[in-house]
Amino acid sequence: MSDVKSKKRKAIAIGVVGLASIMGVATVGLCIGTSIKKEKPIIKAEETNDWAKIATNKLMSSGFTFAHATFEKGVLAIKGDAKDASTRISAFETAQNAILQAISEKKLDGKSDILAFENQITINGQEVAEIPDATSTLGNKPEKEACQSAYNTLLDGRVINFNSGSAMISDDSKPLLDGLSNVAIKCVGYVVEVGGHTDTKGDAGANQALSERRAQAVADYIIGKGVNATELKIKGYGESIPLDKSDTPEADAKNRRIEFKVQEKPE
Repeated sequence: MSDVKSKKRKAIAIGVVGLASIMGVATVGLCIGTSIKKEKPIIKAEETNDWAKIATNKLMSSGFTFAHATFEKGVLAIKGDAKDASTRISAFETAQNAILQAISEKKLDGKSDILAFENQITINGQEVAEIPDATSTLGNKPEKEACQSAYNTLLDGRVINFNSGSAMISDDSKPLLDGLSNVAIKCVGYVVEVGGHTDTKGDAGANQALSERRAQAVADYIIGKGVNATELKIKGYGESIPLDKSDTPEADAKNRRIEFKVQEKPE
């Protein structure tokens, strides 16, 4: 009789342990499932770099979970899709301020590898045309190389347009000129050559004169924004330095351009 009772006690003990084990597994499974569900969709560290991580993490912690940052060729871009213009601006400024604070803490006055901030956030899927900010990271006394990089960054993939055959600046190019003017205002102490270039169509002499007038028109616009005229030098190159010698409309569009070259002031 005692053997029967002993066997019953063992069976009950095994059953309790088994139930506890099952419940333990279920509990662990529940915890794991809950943990995964609460994770925030922050971009993995290996998919971006330090600057982008700083900006992205700040966006997430500030509630702008629709946005993230990327960093390529010196441009920190904020991307995503906002519900309205106000939210778009707030998200961009939050990311930008986080980076500027980090730059300040690292004491990288004008020496960081960030050349510009660009707001690429759309509004309900619609793109918003906006020129990058290439002045915020220049520092108090930017070096010549930093100023040249700022001009190059703004003109990368963008051109100053003029009315056909004239030196009248198109209205759609004025935001770009405003951005270039801001760089010129910040980069005092240098001479900036504003160089005009044309395509190879038409008379060479006429193209030379047109390139000079267009360079002067750009310089006049920048001077109107507060840049000292003594820090600008106008140069017309006509059709003499084409970027693309192909006889195509695409080559012509590429060759018609204004370039900015930062130079030391003569002693």
